[in-house]
Amino acid sequence: MARKSLILTVMVAVSIIAILCFVGWTRNNQKNELTKRKVRMVIPQTQQEIRIVAVEEKPAPVKQRLKKKKKKDASKSKQPPSPKKIAVKAKESKKLNPPNKIVVAQKRSPKKPQRKDVRPRRLLAANFRLNSHMIYEGRRLIDKNSSVPMVQASYDRIGFEYYLKKMMDMGGRLFVGDAQEQKILAEVFVGYGSGKYKFFGLDEGKRDELDGLALFRPREISEEPLVNEILNYSWQFFKESDLRCVILLPLDKEAAILGALKEYLNKGGYDVSQFDVVWGNYFQAENQFGLRLERGRLSKTGEIVNLNMTLNM
Repeated sequence: MARKSLILTVMVAVSIIAILCFVGWTRNNQKNELTKRKVRMVIPQTQQEIRIVAVEEKPAPVKQRLKKKKKKDASKSKQPPSPKKIAVKAKESKKLNPPNKIVVAQKRSPKKPQRKDVRPRRLLAANFRLNSHMIYEGRRLIDKNSSVPMVQASYDRIGFEYYLKKMMDMGGRLFVGDAQEQKILAEVFVGYGSGKYKFFGLDEGKRDELDGLALFRPREISEEPLVNEILNYSWQFFKESDLRCVILLPLDKEAAILGALKEYLNKGGYDVSQFDVVWGNYFQAENQFGLRLERGRLSKTGEIVNLNMTLNM
Protein backbone atom coordinates (compact mmCIF):
# COMPACT_ATOMS: atom_id res chain seq x y z
CA MET A 1 0.00 0.00 0.00
CA ALA A 2 2.83 2.34 0.92
CA ARG A 3 4.55 1.45 -2.34
CA LYS A 4 1.40 2.31 -4.36
CA SER A 5 1.03 5.66 -2.62
CA LEU A 6 4.72 6.41 -3.26
CA ILE A 7 4.37 5.54 -6.95
CA LEU A 8 1.26 7.71 -7.17
CA THR A 9 3.07 10.63 -5.53
CA VAL A 10 6.01 10.29 -7.92
CA MET A 11 3.66 10.17 -10.93
CA VAL A 12 1.84 13.29 -9.75
CA ALA A 13 5.15 15.10 -9.24
CA VAL A 14 6.38 14.09 -12.70
CA SER A 15 3.10 15.21 -14.23
CA ILE A 16 3.33 18.60 -12.52
CA ILE A 17 6.91 19.05 -13.71
CA ALA A 18 5.91 18.09 -17.26
CA ILE A 19 3.01 20.55 -17.20
CA LEU A 20 5.26 23.36 -15.94
CA CYS A 21 7.86 22.60 -18.61
CA PHE A 22 5.17 22.65 -21.28
CA VAL A 23 3.78 25.99 -20.01
CA GLY A 24 7.26 27.46 -19.94
CA TRP A 25 7.97 26.29 -23.48
CA THR A 26 4.64 27.74 -24.66
CA ARG A 27 5.40 31.13 -23.08
CA ASN A 28 8.87 31.23 -24.63
CA ASN A 29 7.39 30.34 -27.99
CA GLN A 30 4.80 33.14 -27.63
CA LYS A 31 7.56 35.61 -26.75
CA ASN A 32 9.50 34.60 -29.83
CA GLU A 33 6.40 35.04 -31.96
CA LEU A 34 5.73 38.47 -30.47
CA THR A 35 9.26 39.61 -31.20
CA LYS A 36 8.82 38.58 -34.82
CA ARG A 37 5.57 40.61 -35.03
CA LYS A 38 4.12 38.49 -37.83
CA VAL A 39 0.46 38.86 -37.02
CA ARG A 40 -1.67 37.79 -39.99
CA MET A 41 -4.89 39.74 -39.47
CA VAL A 42 -6.79 41.78 -42.04
CA ILE A 43 -7.65 45.43 -41.43
CA PRO A 44 -11.43 45.97 -41.79
CA GLN A 45 -12.75 47.67 -44.92
CA THR A 46 -13.86 50.77 -43.00
CA GLN A 47 -10.22 51.54 -42.23
CA GLN A 48 -8.98 50.96 -45.76
CA GLU A 49 -10.29 54.17 -47.27
CA ILE A 50 -6.93 55.93 -47.48
CA ARG A 51 -5.03 57.51 -50.32
CA ILE A 52 -1.56 56.07 -50.61
CA VAL A 53 0.00 58.39 -53.15
CA ALA A 54 3.55 59.24 -54.07
CA VAL A 55 3.98 62.17 -51.70
CA GLU A 56 7.68 61.62 -51.35
CA GLU A 57 9.64 63.32 -48.61
CA LYS A 58 12.22 64.44 -51.15
CA PRO A 59 11.64 67.36 -53.54
CA ALA A 60 10.87 66.58 -57.14
CA PRO A 61 12.53 68.73 -59.83
CA VAL A 62 10.60 71.90 -60.53
CA LYS A 63 9.26 72.07 -64.05
CA GLN A 64 7.70 75.30 -65.25
CA ARG A 65 5.10 75.06 -67.92
CA LEU A 66 6.31 76.73 -71.06
CA LYS A 67 3.80 78.62 -73.12
CA LYS A 68 3.74 77.33 -76.67
CA LYS A 69 4.44 80.05 -79.17
CA LYS A 70 2.13 80.05 -82.13
CA LYS A 71 4.03 79.67 -85.35
CA LYS A 72 3.03 82.12 -88.01
CA ASP A 73 1.76 80.46 -91.11
CA ALA A 74 3.74 81.66 -94.13
CA SER A 75 0.68 81.31 -96.31
CA LYS A 76 -1.33 83.63 -94.08
CA SER A 77 1.36 86.32 -93.76
CA LYS A 78 0.50 89.67 -95.25
CA GLN A 79 1.91 90.33 -98.69
CA PRO A 80 2.52 93.81 -100.08
CA PRO A 81 -0.44 95.15 -102.08
CA SER A 82 -0.30 95.04 -105.86
CA PRO A 83 0.22 98.29 -107.86
CA LYS A 84 -3.38 98.23 -109.10
CA LYS A 85 -4.73 98.19 -105.57
CA ILE A 86 -2.45 101.06 -104.56
CA ALA A 87 -3.72 103.16 -107.47
CA VAL A 88 -7.33 102.46 -106.56
CA LYS A 89 -6.74 103.48 -102.97
CA ALA A 90 -4.99 106.67 -104.08
CA LYS A 91 -7.99 107.69 -106.24
CA GLU A 92 -10.41 106.95 -103.44
CA SER A 93 -8.39 109.06 -100.97
CA LYS A 94 -8.46 112.00 -103.39
CA LYS A 95 -12.22 111.82 -103.64
CA LEU A 96 -12.63 111.68 -99.89
CA ASN A 97 -10.06 114.37 -99.09
CA PRO A 98 -9.97 117.19 -101.69
CA PRO A 99 -6.64 119.07 -101.78
CA ASN A 100 -8.02 122.41 -100.57
CA LYS A 101 -9.91 120.99 -97.64
CA ILE A 102 -8.20 120.54 -94.28
CA VAL A 103 -9.08 117.31 -92.60
CA VAL A 104 -8.99 117.33 -88.82
CA ALA A 105 -8.07 113.99 -87.33
CA GLN A 106 -10.50 112.76 -84.73
CA LYS A 107 -9.12 112.01 -81.32
CA ARG A 108 -9.41 108.39 -80.39
CA SER A 109 -10.42 107.58 -76.87
CA PRO A 110 -7.53 105.87 -75.06
CA LYS A 111 -7.92 102.15 -74.49
CA LYS A 112 -8.54 101.14 -70.96
CA PRO A 113 -5.45 99.34 -69.66
CA GLN A 114 -6.08 95.72 -68.87
CA ARG A 115 -5.76 94.80 -65.23
CA LYS A 116 -2.67 92.73 -64.67
CA ASP A 117 -2.06 90.32 -61.82
CA VAL A 118 0.03 92.45 -59.46
CA ARG A 119 0.43 89.79 -56.81
CA PRO A 120 4.09 89.30 -55.89
CA ARG A 121 6.10 86.35 -57.15
CA ARG A 122 8.26 86.50 -54.01
CA LEU A 123 6.61 86.56 -50.58
CA LEU A 124 8.13 88.08 -47.47
CA ALA A 125 9.71 85.97 -44.75
CA ALA A 126 7.50 84.81 -41.87
CA ASN A 127 7.95 82.54 -38.85
CA PHE A 128 5.20 80.35 -37.41
CA ARG A 129 4.84 77.94 -34.53
CA LEU A 130 2.14 75.28 -34.44
CA ASN A 131 -0.82 76.36 -32.31
CA SER A 132 -4.52 75.67 -31.79
CA HIS A 133 -5.65 78.38 -34.25
CA MET A 134 -3.68 76.75 -37.06
CA ILE A 135 -5.16 73.38 -36.15
CA TYR A 136 -8.65 74.87 -36.35
CA GLU A 137 -8.04 76.49 -39.76
CA GLY A 138 -6.45 73.34 -41.14
CA ARG A 139 -9.28 71.14 -39.89
CA ARG A 140 -11.77 73.40 -41.69
CA LEU A 141 -9.89 72.87 -44.95
CA ILE A 142 -9.84 69.11 -44.40
CA ASP A 143 -13.48 68.83 -43.32
CA LYS A 144 -14.66 70.86 -46.33
CA ASN A 145 -12.51 68.72 -48.63
CA SER A 146 -10.91 71.91 -49.92
CA SER A 147 -8.23 71.90 -52.57
CA VAL A 148 -4.86 71.98 -50.80
CA PRO A 149 -1.34 71.64 -52.26
CA MET A 150 0.93 68.69 -51.74
CA VAL A 151 3.82 69.53 -49.43
CA GLN A 152 7.00 67.91 -50.68
CA ALA A 153 9.88 68.28 -48.26
CA SER A 154 13.45 66.98 -48.13
CA TYR A 155 15.25 65.67 -45.04
CA ASP A 156 18.66 65.72 -46.74
CA ARG A 157 19.88 68.56 -44.51
CA ILE A 158 19.13 66.73 -41.25
CA GLY A 159 19.54 63.07 -42.23
CA PHE A 160 17.06 60.20 -42.37
CA GLU A 161 17.57 58.88 -38.83
CA TYR A 162 16.97 62.29 -37.23
CA TYR A 163 13.97 62.92 -39.48
CA LEU A 164 12.37 59.58 -38.57
CA LYS A 165 13.02 60.17 -34.88
CA LYS A 166 11.30 63.56 -35.01
CA MET A 167 8.32 62.13 -36.88
CA MET A 168 7.99 59.42 -34.20
CA ASP A 169 8.33 62.03 -31.43
CA MET A 170 5.34 63.89 -32.94
CA GLY A 171 3.24 60.74 -32.83
CA GLY A 172 3.99 59.52 -36.34
CA ARG A 173 3.68 55.82 -37.21
CA LEU A 174 5.25 53.80 -39.99
CA PHE A 175 3.13 51.71 -42.37
CA VAL A 176 3.33 49.64 -45.53
CA GLY A 177 0.63 50.56 -48.04
CA ASP A 178 -0.52 49.57 -51.51
CA ALA A 179 -0.47 52.58 -53.84
CA GLN A 180 -2.60 50.92 -56.51
CA GLU A 181 -5.32 49.72 -54.12
CA GLN A 182 -4.95 52.89 -52.00
CA LYS A 183 -5.01 51.19 -48.62
CA ILE A 184 -2.88 50.44 -45.60
CA LEU A 185 -1.61 46.85 -45.39
CA ALA A 186 0.34 46.65 -42.13
CA GLU A 187 2.10 48.70 -39.49
CA VAL A 188 5.87 48.59 -39.35
CA PHE A 189 7.62 48.18 -36.00
CA VAL A 190 11.11 49.58 -35.60
CA GLY A 191 13.43 50.08 -32.66
CA TYR A 192 15.97 52.83 -32.05
CA GLY A 193 19.42 52.06 -30.76
CA SER A 194 23.02 53.19 -31.27
CA GLY A 195 21.81 56.10 -33.39
CA LYS A 196 19.98 53.92 -35.93
CA TYR A 197 16.55 52.38 -36.44
CA LYS A 198 16.23 48.62 -36.80
CA PHE A 199 13.37 46.73 -38.38
CA PHE A 200 11.48 44.33 -36.06
CA GLY A 201 8.52 43.21 -38.16
CA LEU A 202 4.99 43.84 -39.44
CA ASP A 203 1.62 43.82 -37.71
CA GLU A 204 -1.62 43.70 -39.69
CA GLY A 205 -3.79 43.58 -36.60
CA LYS A 206 -4.02 47.28 -35.79
CA ARG A 207 -7.74 47.34 -36.53
CA ASP A 208 -8.98 50.29 -34.54
CA GLU A 209 -5.81 52.32 -34.11
CA LEU A 210 -5.87 54.39 -37.30
CA ASP A 211 -8.31 56.90 -35.84
CA GLY A 212 -6.77 60.31 -35.35
CA LEU A 213 -4.17 59.86 -38.09
CA ALA A 214 -3.91 62.05 -41.19
CA LEU A 215 -4.98 59.43 -43.72
CA PHE A 216 -5.17 62.05 -46.47
CA ARG A 217 -1.44 62.84 -46.21
CA PRO A 218 0.83 59.77 -46.26
CA ARG A 219 4.50 60.76 -46.33
CA GLU A 220 6.34 58.32 -48.55
CA ILE A 221 9.98 57.54 -47.85
CA SER A 222 12.20 55.63 -50.24
CA GLU A 223 15.77 54.82 -51.22
CA GLU A 224 16.83 54.20 -47.61
CA PRO A 225 18.42 50.90 -46.43
CA LEU A 226 15.79 50.53 -43.68
CA VAL A 227 12.94 51.10 -46.15
CA ASN A 228 14.40 48.63 -48.65
CA GLU A 229 14.62 46.02 -45.87
CA ILE A 230 10.98 46.65 -44.91
CA LEU A 231 9.70 46.40 -48.49
CA ASN A 232 11.75 43.29 -49.30
CA TYR A 233 10.37 41.59 -46.18
CA SER A 234 6.81 42.66 -47.05
CA TRP A 235 6.91 41.13 -50.53
CA GLN A 236 6.60 37.61 -49.14
CA PHE A 237 3.21 38.50 -47.62
CA PHE A 238 1.84 41.05 -50.14
CA LYS A 239 2.84 39.78 -53.55
CA GLU A 240 1.79 41.63 -56.70
CA SER A 241 1.24 44.83 -54.74
CA ASP A 242 2.55 48.31 -55.40
CA LEU A 243 4.17 48.57 -51.98
CA ARG A 244 5.15 51.90 -50.44
CA CYS A 245 6.54 52.76 -47.03
CA VAL A 246 4.76 55.77 -45.54
CA ILE A 247 4.58 57.75 -42.31
CA LEU A 248 1.23 58.94 -40.98
CA LEU A 249 1.25 61.86 -38.55
CA PRO A 250 -1.58 62.73 -36.16
CA LEU A 251 -4.36 64.65 -37.89
CA ASP A 252 -3.88 67.76 -35.75
CA LYS A 253 -0.21 68.03 -36.76
CA GLU A 254 -1.00 67.89 -40.46
CA ALA A 255 -3.95 70.26 -40.00
CA ALA A 256 -1.70 72.79 -38.26
CA ILE A 257 0.77 72.72 -41.16
CA LEU A 258 -2.05 73.45 -43.62
CA GLY A 259 -3.45 76.16 -41.37
CA ALA A 260 -0.08 77.90 -41.16
CA LEU A 261 0.38 77.67 -44.94
CA LYS A 262 -3.08 79.13 -45.52
CA GLU A 263 -2.36 82.11 -43.24
CA TYR A 264 1.01 82.75 -44.86
CA LEU A 265 -0.33 82.68 -48.42
CA ASN A 266 -3.32 84.87 -47.51
CA LYS A 267 -0.95 87.56 -46.23
CA GLY A 268 0.81 87.47 -49.60
CA GLY A 269 -2.43 87.89 -51.54
CA TYR A 270 -2.93 84.25 -52.50
CA ASP A 271 -5.36 81.53 -51.60
CA VAL A 272 -4.09 78.11 -50.61
CA SER A 273 -6.33 76.49 -53.25
CA GLN A 274 -4.37 78.25 -56.04
CA PHE A 275 -1.32 76.04 -55.46
CA ASP A 276 -0.98 72.40 -56.41
CA VAL A 277 2.41 71.77 -54.77
CA VAL A 278 4.89 73.51 -52.47
CA TRP A 279 8.51 72.54 -51.86
CA GLY A 280 10.66 72.86 -48.77
CA ASN A 281 13.31 71.42 -46.46
CA TYR A 282 13.37 70.22 -42.88
CA PHE A 283 15.87 72.01 -40.68
CA GLN A 284 17.41 71.64 -37.26
CA ALA A 285 18.93 74.66 -35.50
CA GLU A 286 20.04 74.30 -31.87
CA ASN A 287 16.94 72.86 -30.17
CA GLN A 288 14.55 73.85 -32.94
CA PHE A 289 13.16 71.44 -35.53
CA GLY A 290 10.88 72.56 -38.29
CA LEU A 291 9.95 72.91 -41.92
CA ARG A 292 11.04 75.72 -44.23
CA LEU A 293 8.88 76.20 -47.34
CA GLU A 294 10.75 77.82 -50.22
CA ARG A 295 8.69 77.53 -53.42
CA GLY A 296 5.14 76.97 -54.59
CA ARG A 297 3.56 76.32 -57.99
CA LEU A 298 0.33 77.91 -59.21
CA SER A 299 -1.94 75.19 -60.55
CA LYS A 300 -3.49 77.20 -63.42
CA THR A 301 -0.40 78.85 -64.91
CA GLY A 302 2.44 76.67 -63.63
CA GLU A 303 4.30 79.77 -62.43
CA ILE A 304 6.64 79.45 -59.47
CA VAL A 305 6.18 81.69 -56.44
CA ASN A 306 9.15 82.04 -54.10
CA LEU A 307 8.18 81.45 -50.48
CA ASN A 308 10.03 82.11 -47.24
CA MET A 309 7.97 80.46 -44.54
CA THR A 310 9.52 78.87 -41.46
CA LEU A 311 7.35 76.56 -39.39
CA ASN A 312 8.73 75.47 -36.02
CA MET A 313 7.36 72.07 -35.09
